Amino acid sequence: MLPKFLSDKGLAPNITINPNLNYLGTETAFGFGAEVIAVENSKKFPQIFKFHVGDTGPTTPEPIIEVAIQALKNKQTKYGHFAGYPQVRENIAKYWSETRGVEIKKENILLQPGGKPVIELMFQALLAPGDKIIVQDPGYPVYESLAEFNNHGGVLRWQAHKDESPSAIAQGKILEFRVEDLEKLLVENNQVKILCLNTPQNPTGMIIGKEKLEAIAELVRKYKFFVIFDDIYDQIVFGGRKQYSFLSIPGMLDWTINLNGYSKNYAMTGWRLGFIIAPEWVIEIFGRLAINKWSNVNRMEQIVAGVIFGDVTLDGFEYKSVKDEVQAIINKDFIEYEKKGGFVSESLNLLKPYVVCNEAEGAFYLFPSFQRVLDLKYVREELKITSDVGLRDWLLYEKGIATLSGSDFGQMGAGYIRFSYAEDRNRHIIPGMKYILKVVIELIEKSGEVAPLKVEEVDERVVELERKFFT
Repeated sequence: MLPKFLSDKGLAPNITINPNLNYLGTETAFGFGAEVIAVENSKKFPQIFKFHVGDTGPTTPEPIIEVAIQALKNKQTKYGHFAGYPQVRENIAKYWSETRGVEIKKENILLQPGGKPVIELMFQALLAPGDKIIVQDPGYPVYESLAEFNNHGGVLRWQAHKDESPSAIAQGKILEFRVEDLEKLLVENNQVKILCLNTPQNPTGMIIGKEKLEAIAELVRKYKFFVIFDDIYDQIVFGGRKQYSFLSIPGMLDWTINLNGYSKNYAMTGWRLGFIIAPEWVIEIFGRLAINKWSNVNRMEQIVAGVIFGDVTLDGFEYKSVKDEVQAIINKDFIEYEKKGGFVSESLNLLKPYVVCNEAEGAFYLFPSFQRVLDLKYVREELKITSDVGLRDWLLYEKGIATLSGSDFGQMGAGYIRFSYAEDRNRHIIPGMKYILKVVIELIEKSGEVAPLKVEEVDERVVELERKFFT
């Protein structure tokens, strides 16, 4: 049986192919992004309001670009070190030791092209027959996709607890990852080898705090499994919160593969530059796999990876650290993310109980429930929309609003819509919120129900929130 992504396009291989391709998922943000571009190019709408993309709003800080240009002028274009030049890894190790409070050496670090490669490296290096993988649900879809591809039948889902009681709705806290649910999976299943843990999280924007992480560490000690700790958004946290690292817990460096990089914090998504922190024996295996897969991260980017944390000297050329200068720039970006997150969350909550949005805790995502909108008579009977996927498509093709459906991130995402607020505040976030509130109010009223506010009240209420967050 052909995988659907081939049969949908009428593509038929002339030889047998790997049957596990039937279980290979995708990251919908990229595929749906192409649809957004197509609708935008059709000129059907004056503007597409973009809340779908997980790219950064800011662009790469100029000091980083200047170092890259200088490296290219110095002809730093030949092969680089397969793991990352020692001085580059020492710079990363020093910074991570300082910020995590645990001794990390250069031997614990490997550069990689982006953040995703380590997910596949981990499965290839650690899984044995009968082993199981736990992924978050809802969660970043590449974890489940590659887990299913590499180990179909061995994937378990740590499902977020859903609470739709009036008090939970009032607080906007209707989803929660509970440690007791994770332990139940461990008790009921033998040979759990890997837990995939992302915080701050895509798609919800929620943070798993210190207390829960310490409780998970106790489970690691008890049941002996590895944690891939994905904190790619580690500096993008709000409300006075501090990102707490799994590495900071005594003994957890021995049980952790830390995925991090430059894409999100430093607005370098297109550079495809990341790094891995793990026990030395794991890095040794990953290094062998890296040589087989991508040889090395390019030399110019290795220099950039180093100067973000310290000075780098390579082939007689000196490159000064841009750490302090860049940190001052990105700190302003993080403040802007926090303002936009609070604005979008409170704007959507003007539609309670039809739309219930969680608090913006980190990253640049929100995961509001649209289940009451899907239950509306007009939506069900007239528009024939029965799922969050259908609502996502209708919002794009009929209203010019680009979002992602919650189901793209797991079974527990059904009825939810993911909003990214990374885009420009004045072009997308503020006018987009005004527009989507009016669209939902119209759906409520056409169903014969009373909306929480009238269409003519929207502009004034949103302007009030605009003043609150941006003035």
